[in-house]
Amino acid sequence: MQTKVGNIETLNGIVSIGSDLWAVGDLGGTFRQRGSGWTAVPSSVTDPLWSLWGSTTTDIWALGPSGILIHWDGSTWSPRTLGLGTPRGLSGTSANNIWAVGGMGGIYRYDGVGWTKEMSGTTADLYAVWAVDANNVFAAGSGGTLLYRSGGKWQSEASPSSVDLLGIWAADSTTAYAVGNLGTILRRSSTGWAAETSGTSSMLWGVMGSSATNVWAVGIGGQIRQRSSGTWKSITSGTANDLFQVLVTANKVYTVGAGGTVLSRNL
Repeated sequence: MQTKVGNIETLNGIVSIGSDLWAVGDLGGTFRQRGSGWTAVPSSVTDPLWSLWGSTTTDIWALGPSGILIHWDGSTWSPRTLGLGTPRGLSGTSANNIWAVGGMGGIYRYDGVGWTKEMSGTTADLYAVWAVDANNVFAAGSGGTLLYRSGGKWQSEASPSSVDLLGIWAADSTTAYAVGNLGTILRRSSTGWAAETSGTSSMLWGVMGSSATNVWAVGIGGQIRQRSSGTWKSITSGTANDLFQVLVTANKVYTVGAGGTVLSRNL
């Protein structure tokens, strides 16, 4: 993996929006890569930011567990109101279909006008969310909690694990992956969720793939795992820093973490 260290602030989330990369960090930092270098973009907040998502380069959202929600309009970040306790995860598919999850089973949806609370059916803390499209959304959280939204309603799905699940990604409405404590990796298929052998007992924080069969997971101590040909293998990261999120684009894999670490690798 190629290593880049853009700053000393721990980076928690990374997304690709248009031709730009954006990352957020523990000190409220937001950072943009346009071309070859990373540039700090003043956010006006100092509390941690954990997740971000955007529909275009002039419509980006970021949030953090202290309750912060900010929006980028192409020139400045501005605070917005969400109402979600300890917001942790953010995902969307368009400017009018964005999802935020957080503490006590909190789920909010943005429809292009405002944020509306949805009934999740759980009081478990939710740490991650992934929207496939306007009708299919997945969420994961404490105690092995797995939720799926279809037909306008959230429902709990049977989980083979009781550990906290910290990351989730779905290739489509059937195949999804969740990762968490103790090296846990779960895979969803047409028959439900099942545990897979990850080859590690270290905490895994993030997961994303380029397809249903080529998936990457990252975690504590520079752990990077890749699933190909149906099995998970270790990928040398070149760092011992904790890694918190992974991003897979059309031709590269990126991951971010402690100490401002940014790693990249060609697919």
